[in-house]
Amino acid sequence: MQQTFPTIRHRLTPLAVATHFTFGSAFLASIALPIMLPQQAMAETQSVTLNIPAGSLAAALNTFAEQAGVYLSTNGKLVAGKQSNGLQGTFSVEQGLNQLLQGSGLSYRFSDNNTVSIISAEQDSASTLDPIQVSAGARNGAAPSTESTMSYTKEEISSTTKLRLSPRETPQIVNVVTHQVAEDFGAQDMEDILNLAPGVSVGHTDDDRRSYTARGYAMAIQYDGLPSTSGIDGGVVAGPDSALLDSTEILLGAAGLMNGAGQPGGVINMNYKRPTRDYQASAELMAGSWDLRRMVVDVSGGLTESDRIRARVVAVDQAEESFRNVEREKKKVFYSIIEGDLTDSTLLSLSIQTQDIYDNVTDRSGLPSDNAGNDMDWSRSTFLAPAWNRWNKYATTYRAKVEQQLPSDWLLIVQASTMKSEADWLFGTLSSFDSDTGDATFSRWGQYNKETSDDAELYLRGPLELFGRSHELVFGGNWTERLWTGISGDGTDYSTNLYGFDPQTSVPAPEITLNQPINDQITRQYGGYAAGHFTVTDRLKAIIGSRLSWYHYEYSGTERDEDRIVTPYMGLTYDLNSWASVYASYTDIFNPQSAKDTSGNTLDPELGASYEAGFKGEFYDGLLNASVTAFRIRKDNEALLNSSIPFDANNACGGWCYEANGKTTTDGFDLGLAGRVTESIQIMGGFTQYKKDDNDETVRITKLSGSYTPPSQKWSTGVSIDNSTKSYGQWGMSQDARTLVGAFGRYQINPQLDIALNLHNLLDEEYYANAIDSGYGRQYWGEPRSWTVALRGKW
Repeated sequence: MQQTFPTIRHRLTPLAVATHFTFGSAFLASIALPIMLPQQAMAETQSVTLNIPAGSLAAALNTFAEQAGVYLSTNGKLVAGKQSNGLQGTFSVEQGLNQLLQGSGLSYRFSDNNTVSIISAEQDSASTLDPIQVSAGARNGAAPSTESTMSYTKEEISSTTKLRLSPRETPQIVNVVTHQVAEDFGAQDMEDILNLAPGVSVGHTDDDRRSYTARGYAMAIQYDGLPSTSGIDGGVVAGPDSALLDSTEILLGAAGLMNGAGQPGGVINMNYKRPTRDYQASAELMAGSWDLRRMVVDVSGGLTESDRIRARVVAVDQAEESFRNVEREKKKVFYSIIEGDLTDSTLLSLSIQTQDIYDNVTDRSGLPSDNAGNDMDWSRSTFLAPAWNRWNKYATTYRAKVEQQLPSDWLLIVQASTMKSEADWLFGTLSSFDSDTGDATFSRWGQYNKETSDDAELYLRGPLELFGRSHELVFGGNWTERLWTGISGDGTDYSTNLYGFDPQTSVPAPEITLNQPINDQITRQYGGYAAGHFTVTDRLKAIIGSRLSWYHYEYSGTERDEDRIVTPYMGLTYDLNSWASVYASYTDIFNPQSAKDTSGNTLDPELGASYEAGFKGEFYDGLLNASVTAFRIRKDNEALLNSSIPFDANNACGGWCYEANGKTTTDGFDLGLAGRVTESIQIMGGFTQYKKDDNDETVRITKLSGSYTPPSQKWSTGVSIDNSTKSYGQWGMSQDARTLVGAFGRYQINPQLDIALNLHNLLDEEYYANAIDSGYGRQYWGEPRSWTVALRGKW
């Protein structure tokens, strides 16, 4: 076999990356320390003016959080019944906390740059905390860490508008898979995380690629709030490992204000872990079905005595086989971030992430139907592809962010990211099959792809006092560009028989030379936005904003430019009382298309609008959030596959042909509940139902995850349920209604060590994983019942 795939040069191994980043961190410190030392001599932290009245300690801490601009978390039992004398004057954060907690028997610990845990003075380990959120938001641009809260909900979100809003103040639905939810239910990657997320459907284009949709439409991507066109879990770019993430926010519905052009499914915003002030370390050893072996190491803390420079390193090493014969995959991940307080008002963050997926034997053909299109009942372990198949992916991402506190509590944030990804493929794919005889033909081919994604954003946010009321404004702009290129090569087709197929011998490896350049694909979008959160009355608040966008796309002779596209956004919330509100929102939809009709003409952009209205409730001081929402999505000119035209690369459309579907309307509703129901029970769940007027089927999705931790006990347990109605693919295939049940049990061996058992697909449901995105008209079985055992240590 001859293979002349391009050599992937200058790949940095995790060890090499660590070495480079260590020297880079030292260099940064050498620059930053001379700047910071004079200020450290004056004060270790920024001084704040406090005016806290006497009263309950819980109320005093909540007021302190608002005035000092930090997040506080604690066990409610620790502060119950305790009183505070209040506090007036100018103090550092540490001085203020010391004064407030004096004589209470309580102490505190910084768990990251702006999150503080209140603990008992005798407590030796934060791992025994049962924290709940107490406070309001911090002043800087970082969202609060959820790993320090052990909560199933999040106090503040900004995916929709960049404004600091609680879930109840946000006039759209935002579900959050927190660090605790992901850990409880054994999530390892983005597919696992989004399988837990209410309202999200996960589809398999083939064995390796995933599609994520909500309300029937594709979703946009953000990394730490920065919009990107890179996508996740596609042909070149894999989603981040769960070990790198603090939380994942899922906005349901159109998000044109921040993301510009795109489908109205929503936004997946992945929030990465940040350094902590105090030293902390954790390690995880996991084993599971099909020879799964996984190791995670996570170390964080200050690099200087004053903790003004902090760093965090996360490394993952994983290998696993599959319930399908022959399949296997290895993964190595490295993530490092360093933060420096350049001044008392300036924070700089630099990070690097590498992710290598290799030795990846996979299948791009699936299991075929018979000549009449009927299911052939292939076993779940069947692998109808050569054992020499491979689909390896490599990615390196660099990110930088500056947060500058300005006078009058205004904040300037500048952030940028560049991701360089590569993938090499070698495949034998099933191109024809006669079920009467078993005769089949395999196409043998190879491909190398390279993708670069560059993203940047600048925005300014701050308060405004007008007409005797407080408001908040945000102004900004973002830019994103994705360049995809590649080269391919074909081998000769090979005929064999699928009855008695052997992946090791039935299809020999080809001789392939990559000599067919693939046309570059370029997607570029940039624009500016402005929005305000206005207090109209004591009960009525309005969010009004708009975006002006420019869009450019080119690929294979197709070029499209859309200039000065205006995307308005409006939302209203009305407080019925201190814990309940009703809301309504509206935004435009603009989605340029690359699909072509039978004549080879590119379809006009999709236009439309998204409306929703509903009720939101906030209980137990924000520890539990509930919502009921009705929505309507109206679109014009939506692309629909023209199934009467078979795929042919020589078609005028270049392969699959599409047609404009005229006007379509999707109506539906969402129910959601997330947070702490009692001291011992936490849940995250939702029900979504929608129907598109060009389809007779009503889609229903139910997801519920819950945990139970008895007071003063060392064990926890929980159950997850994922139920969806019958769904249909584009080629007439369907997936019957299915219910997937998961469960976990965890035992705290000592304050530093616990062991957890996770069961997936507990009822061993047999289902196809790709009915909503049927790839090439063939099916892929979903994963059977499986288990994992994880031993975790935290120090």
